Amino acid sequence: MSKSLKIVAAIAAVLVIAAGGALYWSQHKKAQLRGDIAALVVDASARLRSTLAMEADQTAANTAKGVAQLEQDSAAFDKQLGALHALDTGRDAALADAADDYLGTAHQLTVYQARMHRLRFDVDGAAQALDEHMRSADRRAHGWIGEAMRRKDVLEKKFFDYRMASDGFADLARTYLDSRKRLAPLLGAHALVDEQLAIDARKQAQEAAKQTAALVERARQLAVPR
Repeated sequence: MSKSLKIVAAIAAVLVIAAGGALYWSQHKKAQLRGDIAALVVDASARLRSTLAMEADQTAANTAKGVAQLEQDSAAFDKQLGALHALDTGRDAALADAADDYLGTAHQLTVYQARMHRLRFDVDGAAQALDEHMRSADRRAHGWIGEAMRRKDVLEKKFFDYRMASDGFADLARTYLDSRKRLAPLLGAHALVDEQLAIDARKQAQEAAKQTAALVERARQLAVPR
């Protein structure tokens, strides 16, 4: 083999080694990215399972402690989104986009869930305040009617805001199913919250909304002039 052919062969070998090294490095960085995204999703899913399970126990959820926990979970989801956005996701944009949709839906779902329960707590208090006033014996006192109307207005506003939050939660619980379907083929369904839990939470929230509407209607009837 001539000297020039040996040089060419050496250069070719170096290029092959370099290309192999670059491919290995690219695959390594992609696998590292998938691992980082998977860790964020698995942690978020564990948190989401806990928050959705709260819908099965409305008594615990409709408390200051329950609302505080949901707000903490919402803040945690927000931080996880920030961690995802800080990653260099160019090597697996499809997975990163699907994970962003999943985490974003989980975040918004918990935002509305916390708002829904905080407002249900407020509705209960407003209904009780109106009930106590309407059952008081001092109906002829100056300002009694005005105070009754003020308390009723507070109840109506709280109930309106509650219904908006409840409807938003129900819509997002349905949206979660689409987010899950998009991410499952890329990361594996085992890493995600089971869709039945979201379906059950949506039904439980809707049933709670019906009960709240009945509570408000009873309070309204107390305020009807007799």
